[in-house]
Amino acid sequence: MEESSTRTVRQRRASKPKVKTGCRKCDGYPAYNPKNRSADVIVPILPRPPPSEASSSASSSSASPPGLSPLLLASSVSSSSRPAISSSRVLVRKPPRQTKRHVVREATNGQLSLTRYQPSVTISFTPQENLYFQLFREHTANELSGFFNSTFWTRSVLQESHSEAAIRHAVVALGALYKTLEKTCESPPGSPDNGTVVVHDTATDHYNFALLQYTKSISRLREALETKEVRSQRMILISIVLFTCFASFTGDHQTAIIQVQSGLGLLDERRQNQTQAFDDRNDTVEDELIQIFTRLAIQAKSYDMAFHFPAPYVIRLSPNTVPSSPQSPPSPSDSSSTASADTIIPDIFSSVQEARLSLDLLVERILRYQEALTSFYTAPDKIIPSQLRSSAIGFRAQLEQWQTAYKPILDRRRAPGITNTERAGIIVLRMSFLNAWILFVMSFSTSEMHFDTFMSEFHEVVELARELVVDEELSLAMKKCGNHPYCHHRQNSHSHDHYYAAQTNYRDEQDYNHIKASFALDLGIVPSLFVVGTKCRDRRLRREAIRLLFASPRREGMWDSILSGRAAQWIMQNEEEQLSPYSPQTAGEVVPEDKRVMVKEILFDLQKREATLRCGTRGKAGEVDIRARETTISW
Repeated sequence: MEESSTRTVRQRRASKPKVKTGCRKCDGYPAYNPKNRSADVIVPILPRPPPSEASSSASSSSASPPGLSPLLLASSVSSSSRPAISSSRVLVRKPPRQTKRHVVREATNGQLSLTRYQPSVTISFTPQENLYFQLFREHTANELSGFFNSTFWTRSVLQESHSEAAIRHAVVALGALYKTLEKTCESPPGSPDNGTVVVHDTATDHYNFALLQYTKSISRLREALETKEVRSQRMILISIVLFTCFASFTGDHQTAIIQVQSGLGLLDERRQNQTQAFDDRNDTVEDELIQIFTRLAIQAKSYDMAFHFPAPYVIRLSPNTVPSSPQSPPSPSDSSSTASADTIIPDIFSSVQEARLSLDLLVERILRYQEALTSFYTAPDKIIPSQLRSSAIGFRAQLEQWQTAYKPILDRRRAPGITNTERAGIIVLRMSFLNAWILFVMSFSTSEMHFDTFMSEFHEVVELARELVVDEELSLAMKKCGNHPYCHHRQNSHSHDHYYAAQTNYRDEQDYNHIKASFALDLGIVPSLFVVGTKCRDRRLRREAIRLLFASPRREGMWDSILSGRAAQWIMQNEEEQLSPYSPQTAGEVVPEDKRVMVKEILFDLQKREATLRCGTRGKAGEVDIRARETTISW
């Protein structure tokens, strides 16, 4: 009896509601432990700005014009203080492996492989860090996913933050940046808010805290690398994605490109190790993470093709390509599909995700093909080998096949049951295809006049972009103000839309007053609208494309809609300087061939909100170009 009376009674587990994001134990974020303050220690790192520089940058960001400032925040790394970094060799060393975490690989329906972790529950968070972490989990993760659902942001990143301090601080930094964006785009007085109360609740406060956490994140990663405590290459790759995201968010495209180069270098080293019979089951990298780097490589390459960056901020998808062959070394995507000259495209895509993955692989191979093609255009004889010409025929056939397989999905985007996010993803994917199609076909042309053959594609891009923006505007208007007849937002339309109307003597009746500035890591509508704004000579269409860039301020990865709109507007003004002022009666006037120009270079500083634009013709380097122009803009 005594033995039974002294026996410890086992306490039953408390019943908790199931969760859908992050750790199954704590819904992606832990309880704050005030006794553990080790994460508060700041270790100086490089690159970093002087304290006064970071403070002044943050202070200036809070005084920016509404509708523009959230996308033009200063970076924590100034270009003058940034040390030279060789491409692809920043974070590429594989550390010793430690078995502190159990990994189980599971297959689901033969398509996706899931990685299940058992994270640590003991995490050091200050109350302020915990607040931003919750903000990331509840809002930022979905925003970063863009127009497509991504478990990388809503699950993988949150899980890794439990055991990796570098990732944890990067997540908090992105949450603080999201709050900065939210504060600088606040609704006008009288509009509903989310009820969140923060003690230090200004854009400058949130931004300074984001810089502090970003610095901590880089410091923790460097410490882990130096002490060989990094558990896996997967952790390094996730950190690189987060650093790239932070740099793109703050407008530091140079740092973003360097980070992408580092990730590509690490993946290439990992691939080489695997070809040497290397197999580490405790260091798995899921397909989605590899696909993210594929898209980042495509994004950086498309950005360079549009703005023409100087070295070393240039992504080479095929650094060892032999110009006589279209085949290239493996890229971030699966080597078997990338190195092949053919991509298997079904008769009909079963889902948007399947179509997206297929288009990513196809576009990436086309970009590597265009790298090889460019080397022949710069050669003295300009003779393109027959193998490259035959590959072009194959790429064109695959693009046409993709379009056919995608049409059923595009046609049912307005069907019942399709959410706004799903519909937006369908639209964006179609716009990306049209952009890839136009640029691929025009890679074999040397005349700006040939762009006139794509008027139907230009028109579809503008209509699809307008459809997406109108859906977004209506959804936000209903969410924020409902059917309120005295909506405060109608009196506060975007300043850039008014500026554009004043400069071009053209204004559409539709205003988008509820859309806030936004950020996503993936590409959306900006690159396609930029191509229409610079290459479409239909005066009405190109104005509508530019207006959409201004009226819907957003940053998609490295692409900034305001900068893209200003650059396209300057090109348009140069080409139309001898045409009649725009009006419905003069909309049919056409830019003559001897007035058409192309973007030669755009050097910009989003921190200072200024850019140097250069345009000209397709002549050889060093030749006199009578149409060459240069200007400096600020906003």
